[in-house]
Amino acid sequence: MLYNILDNMPLVRFVYERCRQSLVRKVLVATSEDKSDDVLYEYCINNKMPVIRGSLTDVLGRYIKAADFLNAEYLARIGGDTPFVDISLVVSFLNTLISEKLDYVSAKRETCASGFYSETVTLKALKRAARSTRDKEDLEHVTRFIINNKERFLTKFTNAELNPEFVRETRLTIDYPRDMETAGAIIDELRDRLSFTSKEVLDVVRKKGLRKCAESQVIK
Repeated sequence: MLYNILDNMPLVRFVYERCRQSLVRKVLVATSEDKSDDVLYEYCINNKMPVIRGSLTDVLGRYIKAADFLNAEYLARIGGDTPFVDISLVVSFLNTLISEKLDYVSAKRETCASGFYSETVTLKALKRAARSTRDKEDLEHVTRFIINNKERFLTKFTNAELNPEFVRETRLTIDYPRDMETAGAIIDELRDRLSFTSKEVLDVVRKKGLRKCAESQVIK
């Protein structure tokens, strides 16, 4: 994923810089200890991007390690393949998580296109989940145990209103080679290429009539 260039930046840098547009105090790249992520790790170190490494398969444990590294009680989880993540939602979720003393806050998935999606969770909730499960799916998908056991956690799911019919045929995450072309086409139309709203992205998608790219080859 490092070699995918978006707005003259590697994708990881683009997502990192977008996250820094928010009011979140600390932004950290959490990658794996697998050899395949050596280049990513070295890029972050060489470019002064805070980074830690953890288990390739126990991503839940990796997030706990990241939170402990930052001494953070509250976390926002943002995928490295989501250049269009809705930063205002991240801030809103964190504010709700803290003010309402919840364990987990995110959008209802059906109301938020994948490219805009993020989650917020407390370190305490992640540690409770880690103590409660060793299911490999729960370990790989960080918040899966919390979402599947809502009766054991204080959770909230909001209506994001960011999944209109016309965007459902457009891939806003980076999974396939041509997804970079779609992302680049959208960014070229934005007034500010880092600080933009989801409404502006949706306006471009509607205007240009973008559709889902062919799933010919997965980006590693």
